[in-house]
Amino acid sequence: MKISKYTFMFDENGQEYYVYNTLSNALMEIDKESYSLLFESRNTQKTKKLPPADFDEDLWEALCINNIISDNDTDDYLKYKASITNIRKQRTGMHLTLAPTMDCCFRCHYCFEKYKEKKYMTPEIMDQIIKYVTSYPELKNIKITWFGGEPLMAGRLIGEFYDKFRDIWQEPFISNIITTGYHIDKESIRVMQKVGISSVQITLDGMKETHNKVKHLPSGEDVFERILSNIELLNDSAPEINITIRVNLTLENKEEYIPLHKLCLTRFYGRSNITISPAFVLDRGTGDICRSNNNIFFGHIERSKFILNLAKNGINSVFVRYPEPFFNECAIRNEMAIAFDPEGYAYKCWEVIGNKEYAIGKLNDDGILTDINQTILNRQLYGADTFDDPICSQCKYLPICNGGCPIQRIENKFEGGHNDCCSHYKGFMPDFLKIHIARKKAQEAAATEKQQ
Repeated sequence: MKISKYTFMFDENGQEYYVYNTLSNALMEIDKESYSLLFESRNTQKTKKLPPADFDEDLWEALCINNIISDNDTDDYLKYKASITNIRKQRTGMHLTLAPTMDCCFRCHYCFEKYKEKKYMTPEIMDQIIKYVTSYPELKNIKITWFGGEPLMAGRLIGEFYDKFRDIWQEPFISNIITTGYHIDKESIRVMQKVGISSVQITLDGMKETHNKVKHLPSGEDVFERILSNIELLNDSAPEINITIRVNLTLENKEEYIPLHKLCLTRFYGRSNITISPAFVLDRGTGDICRSNNNIFFGHIERSKFILNLAKNGINSVFVRYPEPFFNECAIRNEMAIAFDPEGYAYKCWEVIGNKEYAIGKLNDDGILTDINQTILNRQLYGADTFDDPICSQCKYLPICNGGCPIQRIENKFEGGHNDCCSHYKGFMPDFLKIHIARKKAQEAAATEKQQ
């Protein structure tokens, strides 16, 4: 047995000693002597096997069970590869993304949809989609994401699709929506409740001035204030719906996140199902929003430092959490994940929905995909695969990263892209784990104090 390549080692002020493994996702505190043995073995005699007799029997067993030590790295890698391959082959669950329209009242400078046709989904296309979905005999569960464009500009169509779909599909399904928040009103909330939407993602682009520059209307309306008011309306009218405020960030507006976070905490105080989270704008390769001679997009190191700085300022985010194994792979690699635009064109990734250059086919009246673009389909299912990447396949972060966003990897390989696909944990794993440990200790101390 030897130390797994997926194992991290770190100490806390030279008093507490920890080991963590990305494959098992196990974090263990061990004694100083055992830590020293592992550390010495890793750094001076990597090929030498660890002697079980040097360790406490129970500790040795725990180290083996949690993959802190293993027989060899190749088998560990194959174990991970097998888990991802099995996910890709599953046929019982479907992630269905539907864009009832590509229309939107905004023309955000970073948006991939700005060049799309502003068509709306017809009842005929709805029927084709339903036939496609129900053609899978093994299908047992469905997740629907309403997308666009701005999906709430087609709220009536969302309701119509639901009625049609419910006549055929009797099993439960999960539903969520991604929206600008501008079109939330009493009627759209009624529709969201009717179709069983459990979560809503609403985008802000910074503080008021910045947001209104990005999402502006000819009328000069204060879009920022309207969206905040609409969030309150949604929460008051449908408190069962979880709301995530996603703040789109580049290096140009990153300093606005903390004041915006504080503003939202104050504005939405006591509303427990409203959360705010940073989101890092991706380089879609158009060059439209790049400053001359400067890149405004976050690399993974910049993302890491930004997220850790938030934590130091007492600001939580979805990124500051205990790492999770990446055993729920991005939908693009899964044959049972698909997105449809209003015309019935099919896509593997919602980042390109509506751009027919990336369509993998089009539904016919029988709900069958025709005119298959095999080149695009093969690239998105199999191209730029992490398992074919000699760097990623050897990386100790692989089980919690899986190579990052597949569409970005595909852009890098086939379209001359320059996306940084690495995880924000890379190079900073102990820092994130120390935050977790500190929070856990604080929770345990609070629980103990409450009991006393």
